[in-house]
Amino acid sequence: MSIGKKRTESHIIGETGIDILKQHLPAEWVIREYHPDYGIDLAVEIFTRGEKCVTKGAHLFIQVKTSYQFDRHIQSIPNRSNVEIPARPVEDKKYKMEVIKYTLDTDFLYTVERMGSGVPVLLCLVEIKTKEVFFVCLSDYIEKILVNERDYTLQKTKIVYIPTENIINESNLDILEWYAKRPRFYALFNKIHYQNSELEYVSQYDISKYIEHFIRIIRRFDVWEEPLFIPWMEQIDEEINYYLKHGITQHEDDIVKNRQESGEDVDAEIWEATCCDCNKEVSFREAQRVQGLHRLWKELSELGNFFEDVYKEAFLPTAQWNALK
Repeated sequence: MSIGKKRTESHIIGETGIDILKQHLPAEWVIREYHPDYGIDLAVEIFTRGEKCVTKGAHLFIQVKTSYQFDRHIQSIPNRSNVEIPARPVEDKKYKMEVIKYTLDTDFLYTVERMGSGVPVLLCLVEIKTKEVFFVCLSDYIEKILVNERDYTLQKTKIVYIPTENIINESNLDILEWYAKRPRFYALFNKIHYQNSELEYVSQYDISKYIEHFIRIIRRFDVWEEPLFIPWMEQIDEEINYYLKHGITQHEDDIVKNRQESGEDVDAEIWEATCCDCNKEVSFREAQRVQGLHRLWKELSELGNFFEDVYKEAFLPTAQWNALK
């Protein structure tokens, strides 16, 4: 005879997992649970840490799975080319990685795919025995692995592999922030692409005005404060600072200085140069200044490609990420 509603063991384990995950996240962060949930358990809002906790306007979605203990396996990771272009021959090489295998319903995976990679969803595996939390970005996993193996939606379930080195703790919370800022990276890449297209129609006489205006716009994106895992952004940021200080990009300034040291008059207007007024001669210094700004914005516009080619595979069980680490 039934004597009342019962709490199942799976409910207790699930709630324990969420409690453990919360213990690994800063108290300043706001964690919202979905009831009922349709695959997404938590929405996390990132706040600054310190006396004044201010929202960063960055959000992360998490699916939590809990077990007393997960089995570890050594997985062989074959080398492959960039999945965004047709396959091409690569060096016959394999990587080894310790992973946890976890089976997910394809209905849930397809829901994550439909959300798009601009809204990262993390799968977090919480191990009660060790109180460790392992993660993988399902949005990237689907895009870089599943859709390139076969049509996973034809199966009811799919095994995903979570690297055991992907652990959430106090020392690597910046990884979670990096994922939460994904929409801002995409917005920045789109803005730079627009700016670079506009520069094609800007004369050498107006380019400084345009560039300084463009810099003010893209510097408002706070991803420059923490260009996590993308060293190229740090290099470009330094070059922008150099231009603001010297009125010319560093690479081109070095070229000008070398010409000066060899005795050339870099300020004599004797050159016909690309990106400059074709009806008027310009100095070597002016030609380098104008061409350097076009080069810099071309490199900026490549950031989105670089992100797509390389850094969307961050923390995934792929040869690309193993080679990059």
